[in-house]
Amino acid sequence: MKRRNRYTVEQLAFLRTGYATMSIRQLTPAFNAKFDLEKTETQIKAALNNHRITCGRKYGERIYSAHLYTAEQVFFLRYNYMGRSVAELTGVFNKWFGADMTERQIKTFVHNRGITSGNTGRFVKGQKSWNKGVKGYMGPNRTSFKKGSVPKNRKPLGTERICSKDGFVLIKIAETNPYTGFPTRYKHKHVHVWEKNNGPVPKGHVVSFIDGDKLNCNPENLMLLNRKELLCLNLLNYQATPAELKPSVLALAKLEAKAGIRTHPGRGRKRKTKGACHHEAI
Repeated sequence: MKRRNRYTVEQLAFLRTGYATMSIRQLTPAFNAKFDLEKTETQIKAALNNHRITCGRKYGERIYSAHLYTAEQVFFLRYNYMGRSVAELTGVFNKWFGADMTERQIKTFVHNRGITSGNTGRFVKGQKSWNKGVKGYMGPNRTSFKKGSVPKNRKPLGTERICSKDGFVLIKIAETNPYTGFPTRYKHKHVHVWEKNNGPVPKGHVVSFIDGDKLNCNPENLMLLNRKELLCLNLLNYQATPAELKPSVLALAKLEAKAGIRTHPGRGRKRKTKGACHHEAI
């Protein structure tokens, strides 16, 4: 029967003390160097478990690298961080000890040890802001827009794009935006073309497409409909109707709208028109 590894009182005391500040990977070579042994990480881990030695750290808590700092340096950082930023603390630390620690190393140390500066980032009563009496948020700088400069991404008048919401063509025109007050705006191209040739669209009417193609904004392809006529066209599925039958369907829709009736797809009866269709073309 293989004899179980035994540890002296001194060795167990070393493991108990060392495990509080080191990981098993760090503790193993330190233990071997101290007692001139060749223990593996598995053996050290087994010894810790068998003697119920714990590190005392919370799950996931990072281990402080004690070898980077002396006890005096630890004391200095703990009691000189109050009221200072990490950059200021790093400068003071390096000057006092003649070290070359980076801000990241100092920040990691105080963070892992739960050391705070006491700065909350809030204004306290009686404190004055740095920009008191200064007009505006900040003064001009080299990246500020100069008077008369034009942004590189500004689109010229006449620029067109497809609206992602309804699929109609939008065009940039010199017309005041009613929502922002800006002197230019994007407007539905078919409405703009109709108004340019015929004047404003009357109230209760919409501009629609003769061939059913909402991308064809040629003046000869546009027609003015009232909402009843548009409703009947949508119910008759005008957009999917073959081109040769569109004139007949359009005439039927206008006749039904004038008579105050509408046809339900799949039904052989007619009803009086109520309301407007939700799928209107503007």
